[in-house]
Amino acid sequence: MSRTTALPPGPERPLRVLLAGNFAADRQQSMLRFGDLLRDGLAAAGHETLLESPKPGFARLARPYRYDGFPKLLGYADKFVVFPVRLRSIAARFRPDVVHVVDHANSACASGSPVPALCTCHDLLRIRAAAGEIPGQTHGRAARAFQRWILGRIRRLPHAACVSENTRADLLRLTGWAPDRATVIPNGLNHPYRRRSPAEAAATLAPLVASGALPARLLRPDGFLVNVGGGQWYKNRPGLLAIHARLRAVLPGRPDLVMVGKPLGAADRALLESLGPDAGVHLVVGASNPELEALYSLAAGLVFPSLAEGFGWPVAEAQACGCPVFTSDRAPLPEVGGDAAVYFDPTAPAAAAERIALAWPDRSRLAAAGLVRAAAWDPARMIERYVALYRHLADSTRS
Repeated sequence: MSRTTALPPGPERPLRVLLAGNFAADRQQSMLRFGDLLRDGLAAAGHETLLESPKPGFARLARPYRYDGFPKLLGYADKFVVFPVRLRSIAARFRPDVVHVVDHANSACASGSPVPALCTCHDLLRIRAAAGEIPGQTHGRAARAFQRWILGRIRRLPHAACVSENTRADLLRLTGWAPDRATVIPNGLNHPYRRRSPAEAAATLAPLVASGALPARLLRPDGFLVNVGGGQWYKNRPGLLAIHARLRAVLPGRPDLVMVGKPLGAADRALLESLGPDAGVHLVVGASNPELEALYSLAAGLVFPSLAEGFGWPVAEAQACGCPVFTSDRAPLPEVGGDAAVYFDPTAPAAAAERIALAWPDRSRLAAAGLVRAAAWDPARMIERYVALYRHLADSTRS
């Protein structure tokens, strides 16, 4: 009786992936970069990829357009009425294996998809707040109804990718899904962050010094602490300023704080003014990726006291640049930081400052461990996981 030797499988055919991106006019930069990262990564891996996004039609009636009030409603018409119809037409011509909505908030765009569709869930904070799960965060009746509508559209999808185990747990609880309908795929870095030499970093930041945004004395290693984030409640800017004020009193060299993000709101400005003229706080608005990379490379550490996150980009970015990380103990930040970060309670500024001061001599180890851990955020690894998920969904549908 002869025995047949099984031949190794041949290369799998490239996939056709239709990505549904975000409305550029909303200026949700992290979501726009995520869509570009998926498109470019899939194309580099040999897959045929098309990234389509809503176009301003009704939104052009608002001059200027803004994500607020009546103009926002016009944008909703472009995103949730016009775009789903156009996306179905594009899908009929492109004939993708899968449709991927890059932001779960736009899951309605995939309604009526003739092929498997999924979304990426980044965080469900607005849905949770609308459901009354987050104390102190209230929504009006219309906003609550809108978030319920978004959740309902997510429920209609066959699958979702979640950027962290914490987001997946939220999704399963809120949707009532079986566990096999949600897959964790951590984010990859949307810029090739790496540690820059002090000379390189100082040269990159020289324009910020020339503009007056940064004092020249900060352009030396360990000359300041850095924080990256917007003005959302969960970024905890009041807690950050309180932690910094305490650190100025207990750390050697009294390091300054560079805050990278949007301008301070009125309450945060008042809090900063209450710290006095010697607060040592500098705000950099609209930093480019190279500038952010330089700040991480020079900083004595990242202080990131977030109250909630979907993933926690700044922790991964800082680690890739060899910047020691001091961050909140709230999930999912320990998922991202692992053993290469120091954790504290973000609601207890004095204790948080003491925890950072205690770990201050350990910064070299934290920096080295962060560089090792940063390999987990390689975009190619993220793309491999998405491709495996796409194939699973496409094969399950065909079978």
